[in-house]
Formats: sequence, structure tokens, C-alpha cells
Amino acid sequence: MKVKDVLDYINTISPLSTAEKYDNVGLLVGDPNAMITGICTCLDMTNAVINEAVEKNANLIISHHPVIFDPLKSVSVGTPVYELVKNGISAICVHTNFDMSEGGVNDALLELLGFESSEVLEEVHANGLGFGAVCDLAFSFTPKALAEHCKNALMLDSVKYSAGIKTEIRRVAVCSGSGGSFMDSAIEKGCQALITGDIKHNIWIDARNADFVLVDAGHYGTEKCAAHRLAALLSRKFLEVSVFAADSDTEPCSYV
Repeated sequence: MKVKDVLDYINTISPLSTAEKYDNVGLLVGDPNAMITGICTCLDMTNAVINEAVEKNANLIISHHPVIFDPLKSVSVGTPVYELVKNGISAICVHTNFDMSEGGVNDALLELLGFESSEVLEEVHANGLGFGAVCDLAFSFTPKALAEHCKNALMLDSVKYSAGIKTEIRRVAVCSGSGGSFMDSAIEKGCQALITGDIKHNIWIDARNADFVLVDAGHYGTEKCAAHRLAALLSRKFLEVSVFAADSDTEPCSYV
């Protein structure tokens, strides 16, 4: 089995052509004709993940976030791209295409939360693909109860939420990663709350003025499921090689 075989499969379940124009997806480092010894999946392609792949004899890493995003002006010793090339490891990225695809990151997040999508939050493609989801809940939440539900369902140390807003939440928008910019779409679709990550200060202020509830479960918290979803899909397809989600792919910060 070769790297290009995995890339072809990914293209069937999450077409690279559906990624946003600013994105950088596909085979970013390595040889499409290289024979695969093992596959490691992760959210972020860090040096720790690369070291783990080496230790576990995996020469293909598939990440959600691109290891190359902005143009590189140099490749220095100790950087992830250098370490990939040095160790003969190929790198594939599935980013915004996997955010939007059926069964992708956002769907994995919904499953963890126990919510079902009734419509796409922000449609991007004419075929209905887009970012996030709108969910009608089986029962209502208070803002604090919704935040606690997210914390427990996603196994997080903490989440941020809009305090001081007294509203009954029966319809909620969910967007993995950084989805604060979709707040207006959530309001237009009749939602009382938005669950996402990386919410900017001005969005919190706009939400307070609109009596709209935000729950910030973090970029890592809402997308760490990407690695496990990728590993599950690939392990069912490619039985002949070891596929694993990196244990070293952890939250890059701590909380006090």
C-alpha cells in the first residue's frame, strides 16, 4: 500500500477540492509512491507527534491542521517540516474539507455532544456542504447547564460561556474550531446559543448586547476528535497497516 492510495481514499470521503481557497490540503511533504509502514493521525503535526510516529514505525502522518500553511522561507533543523523529511515521513493534511465533509470533524463533535444536525450553519458549496450545524435540542438548557454539558461531553478542564444572560436554549449552533464569525448566521437561523472555540473579545461583547449565548470550548477542545475520527476511518479501510491517533497530540497550553 502506498501513500497515494491513502490520498485517493481521503479524496473519496472528504474531497480536497472542497477545501477553502486559502487552505493548504493534500500531500504536503513526502513521496506519493512510498510504501506505508504505519499511519499516525493528529490534530497538530508537532515534533512530539513526529517522534511518536518514528517510535511506532509510522511513515505517514495525517493531520487536520496543515504542517505548511503560510509560505516557508526556510526549513531549519528542529522544525516539523525538517524532521518529517529527515525521518522519511510523508505528511497529508485534511483541513477545511474535513470540517465540512459528511462524517468529518463537525459531525464527530456533534456525536460527542449528543446533538443531531437539522441544517448547515454556514453553507459554502452549492451541494449543501458548509461549516457547522444547527441543532434542535430534545430539552432546554440554561447557559450554565449548556457550558457544563460541553465541558463534560468533551472531557475538558474548563470552558468559557456567556454569564448573566437568562434565556432558554432550545436551538443551538455548533462549529468546530474557530467559529465565532458565524454568530450572526446562528442568530438568523433562530439559535439561542453557539458552541465553538477561539471566540474573540468583540464577539463576546456583540453576543452580550444581543442576549445571545456563547460557549467557547477551545480550538483544541472542539477539534481533538478529528484525529480519532481519521484513525477510525482509515483503520477500517486499510487493515494491512497499523493506524493510530497520536497520544502526544495534546492541548498546547495548561490552565490554572
